Amino acid sequence: MQTTNILSHADKYAEEIVTIRRDFHKYAEAAWREFRTTSKIIQRLQKEKIEVKFGLDVVNPDYVWSYPKEDELKEHMERAVGQGASAELVEKMQGYTGAVAIIDSGKAGPTIALRFDIDCNDVLENSNNDHRPHREGFASVNKGFAHACAHDGHAAMGLITALVLNEVKDRLRGKVKIIFQLGEEGDKGAQSMVERGVVDDVDYLIATHVGADKKGVKHTLYASVAGLFSTTKFDIKIKGKNAHAGARPEKGNNAILAAAASIMMMNSFLQDSNGQTRLNVGTIQGGTGRNVIPGECFFRMETRGQTTEAEQRLYKAALESVASACKVYGCTFETEKMGFAPSAEADPELVKYIMDGCANVPELGAIKEALINTGGTDDITLMMQRVQEKGGKASYMFIGTEQYGDAHNGDFDFNEDVLIAGVKCNLAAVCHLMEK
Repeated sequence: MQTTNILSHADKYAEEIVTIRRDFHKYAEAAWREFRTTSKIIQRLQKEKIEVKFGLDVVNPDYVWSYPKEDELKEHMERAVGQGASAELVEKMQGYTGAVAIIDSGKAGPTIALRFDIDCNDVLENSNNDHRPHREGFASVNKGFAHACAHDGHAAMGLITALVLNEVKDRLRGKVKIIFQLGEEGDKGAQSMVERGVVDDVDYLIATHVGADKKGVKHTLYASVAGLFSTTKFDIKIKGKNAHAGARPEKGNNAILAAAASIMMMNSFLQDSNGQTRLNVGTIQGGTGRNVIPGECFFRMETRGQTTEAEQRLYKAALESVASACKVYGCTFETEKMGFAPSAEADPELVKYIMDGCANVPELGAIKEALINTGGTDDITLMMQRVQEKGGKASYMFIGTEQYGDAHNGDFDFNEDVLIAGVKCNLAAVCHLMEK
């Protein structure tokens, strides 16, 4: 198998991959709502007669974190069709986005899975001319939703990787599964695909993420990310009792005070000898008026940890803090888990294969073993764990490039030259693994 010859097949897609990325960017869709994005991916794959599974074939509905209500889903389905999705495909999805393309050589060999996430962020995109997507006409038209973490690029890379692998299928051996994962933001979607068995037959799993590198340098491949953090996303609803704030304050139970006390208390549990931890309350809402003792308070939060053990200790301490504060203020509370991902580490053997294979990628300026993580999470760890439990190997590959604006920010953009580089990194890894 001539790796360099196979990599050259990607060059003819240099313009198309940018067009695809910008199309996904313009019609950004958040977790569980990626109906147009999924439809466009399926249509392109089916055009090339590539086997693709979607809907309930790739999602287990018993494992869906933060799944939207029926009326919201219907609204987003209708919007997707109005923006160019196939109405027939959207109906066939049965309310569940994401897809898996399968390129089977028909010859004995390993099963390799490549994962690309497809959802956007809940972010309002910048609308001034300093921001290239706005200036060049491909900024998100879906207000409050924006691709601010390069998933539009990931989806485009996954699609072109599938097309190239299909072209050279007769030179491959084994099988490649391209996983277009729904709902990575907030760690919502991977478990539903894991519990459908999407990676149960996988020998090697590689995920790809694009991110910031030093400006002016050529793209850097990090064959793994060291220390993906564990995380739990959850909502808290505290119920107290309304009362007149002036005439009868003692008759009320102040839900906002209970929330404030619990938040202060839970922050005292951040220190842990098992590893670094993070805690954040992202939103908080409560009360009905200035002169009314607030009877309700609702907040969204997350815990993170360098190890699953450290993160879960903090998560439990947070819930105990809420319970204790509610007891003091005479309130009750409800909690709902909205997302989860454990910590995970790459397999050194696979990391070496990736580094060796990607030595053939001319667009790379440097190849490094690992990027040291500083708090990031990704529910690819659930897929990694499942593959590793079944005897396979997994890694999370990071490609550094020039970035504009911070991730998860309305100013975010990146150097689109990295798109073909990312395709070639995945092709090179696949070829090298099949050669071995």
